[in-house]
Amino acid sequence: MQILNQLDDPTTPGDLNPEQILKSGEDRTQSSQVWTERFWLVLGGHIFFQTLRTAVQSGIFTHLSQCGGLTQTQIADRLGITEKSVRIILLGCTTLGLLRKVGKRYWNSPTAEALLVQGSADNIISFIEFEHHVVYKAMNSLYDATKATKNVGLKEFDGQEETLYQRLPHHPELEKIFQDAMEDISKQANLIFAKTVDLSQTTYLVDVGGGNGANVIALANKYPNLRASVFDFPSVCDIASAKIRSCSLSDRLGAIPGNCFIDEFPKNADCFLFAHFFTMWSEEKDRFLLKKCYDALPSGGSVILFNMMQTDNEDGPYSAAIGSPYFLTLATGESMLYTWNEYESWMQDIGFTKITRQELPRDHGIIRGVKP
Repeated sequence: MQILNQLDDPTTPGDLNPEQILKSGEDRTQSSQVWTERFWLVLGGHIFFQTLRTAVQSGIFTHLSQCGGLTQTQIADRLGITEKSVRIILLGCTTLGLLRKVGKRYWNSPTAEALLVQGSADNIISFIEFEHHVVYKAMNSLYDATKATKNVGLKEFDGQEETLYQRLPHHPELEKIFQDAMEDISKQANLIFAKTVDLSQTTYLVDVGGGNGANVIALANKYPNLRASVFDFPSVCDIASAKIRSCSLSDRLGAIPGNCFIDEFPKNADCFLFAHFFTMWSEEKDRFLLKKCYDALPSGGSVILFNMMQTDNEDGPYSAAIGSPYFLTLATGESMLYTWNEYESWMQDIGFTKITRQELPRDHGIIRGVKP
C-alpha cells in the first residue's frame, strides 16, 4: 500500500493550458495528494459505505443531532457498544467529513445533519438500506454484466423475470425496502420538479410509469385546473387510485392501466410526462416511447422528461457514475443515465421542436419538447 503515497498527479502536460503548466511545485504536490485521497476512496469504497451504514444504523448521527457534541465515551455508552468499536466507526466518518471532531467531542457535518439523521425531512436513510440490501451484492457482477451487456447481477434474486422490478414481488421484505427508498428519493426530487415545471398551459397530463400517483397529486395541488392520469401496470394503478382518493382528487386525477410498450397512449392528452423512467430503458425503447407520444399528441402538445442527467461531455456527475452500473448490472440490463444532449437529439429526430433544458438541484433536470 506504500505505493499509494507515491502516486503522481495524473494530469499530463497535454491536458494543461500554459497557465496551468506554470503552477508551482507546491500546487502540484497538493493536487497529487487530492488524487491519492480519491484513490483511497475508490479502493476502500465498500468499506466506507459499510462504515456509513453502520453509523446510521447505530444512530450516531441522530444522537449527535439531539445532544450536540459528544465524546467517544459518551457515544459508546449511548449505543451500548465498546469504545474500540465506536472509535473505528468515528474514525471512518470523520475521515469522510461526515463528522467533525473538536477537542474530544464529535459533531455532525451539515451534510450528515441533513441526510443521515432520523426524522430529517431530507434524510436518505431508506436509500442507504436499498443500496445495502439490493444493490450491494449485485455489483459483484459488474464485470460480467459489461461483458454480456446484460443484468447478470439479477441472479442474486429468485425468479425468472427479466428485470429487478418484476422479481422483487418474490421478496416482500426487499420490495418494501425498494419502495420505501424510491418513495423517499422521489418525494424530494418531485417536490423540486413540481415547483419548477410550468404547466400553466397544460389541460390534461399523462404520467407514464407514474407509480403511486405522487407526481400527479403534487402537480394537481399546484395547478387547480389541471387534469392528470397515471399510466402504469394494473396493480400499480390500484395503488395510485387509492392514493388519489385519499387526497380527494378523484374529480381531476385518475389511473389508466396498461403497458407503455404495448398499449395505446390516450389521444386526448396534451402533455406526456416521464419522471425517472427513461433511465431504465435502452435508447431504442426510449425513442419508441417518444414516437408514441408524438403520434398521440395534438399540435402544440409536449413531452417532458425529468431525470438525473449525465453531463454532455460525459465526465460526471457522481450520481450518473453510480446510477449507470446499477441499471446495467441489476435493474434492466439495458440502460444508464444518458446525457442531456442524447435526450434532446432523440426528441429532435422524432420531430419535436422548441426543445428546452432546465437544470435543477441534485443533478436533476427537465427537458421539454413541443409537437409543431
